[in-house]
Amino acid sequence: MKRWIDDVGTWASSLRFSGFTVVVVVLVLAGIVIVSPSLSTFVQQRREIAELRESVRQSQEAVNEIDAERAKWKDPVYVRSQARDRLFYVMPGETQLNVIDDIVMPIESDEEPDPELSRMPSNWARSLSASFLSAGTTDAPPVEATADAQNEPESDGADSTTESVDPASPEAPAEETPQ
Repeated sequence: MKRWIDDVGTWASSLRFSGFTVVVVVLVLAGIVIVSPSLSTFVQQRREIAELRESVRQSQEAVNEIDAERAKWKDPVYVRSQARDRLFYVMPGETQLNVIDDIVMPIESDEEPDPELSRMPSNWARSLSASFLSAGTTDAPPVEATADAQNEPESDGADSTTESVDPASPEAPAEETPQ
């Protein structure tokens, strides 16, 4: 290290400083001091220009998206589909069904269903045939039958218990036929 310091010292002592050299060095330093604020301003302005160009590009993209959206709204088919989806409008003669799936059912379940819940309390086929037979064998005209059904007082089912009798079953009471 001492050798290196001696070499630098020898080199520095060998330099000759003339008046011209001093003037050139002073002018170069003055130029650097004068130009450096302008140069930093130039770099800062270039950075701001790049940021503004990016902002203009993003704004132009937003304008293009809005123009595309406005063009969609000029199409009557799109307006009709949006009215159906957003406002639940339907065309005359159509029936709209809304499915509310707020309960998510598991795809697979390891639990066995409760036999009490899955057991049907009555035979639906027998009930259907009984209804069909009773409707076909009634003597009352349709107007009186519907009027009687409308005039019946509605019961809440707490006080009276009525059982439906299947006319096709052997326990059904025999109907009396007028002679």
